[in-house]
Amino acid sequence: MTLDYLKELVARADLGTWETWSTQYRVLAIIVVLVIAYTAIRAIVPTVLRVMRPALFLAIVLIAVWALYPAEVCSIEVLAKLPFFCVR
Repeated sequence: MTLDYLKELVARADLGTWETWSTQYRVLAIIVVLVIAYTAIRAIVPTVLRVMRPALFLAIVLIAVWALYPAEVCSIEVLAKLPFFCVR
């Protein structure tokens, strides 16, 4: 429903194709997209890192233990199935 609405808005605006746009409008469109992307990244990345902090901590601890004791870590059944972690 929303996608059809957006397609209808674009059709009514008669924007044509990217090739028909002048250089000024192309530059303006790219700048607007970059500003929106920058704002979204600044808002999303800290939240994602905050949510993933425990998983990142466990991954770092596991890698450190694996570096010191690879045979013992690979004896854990779940980790032994990981081909990049425990090469046989």
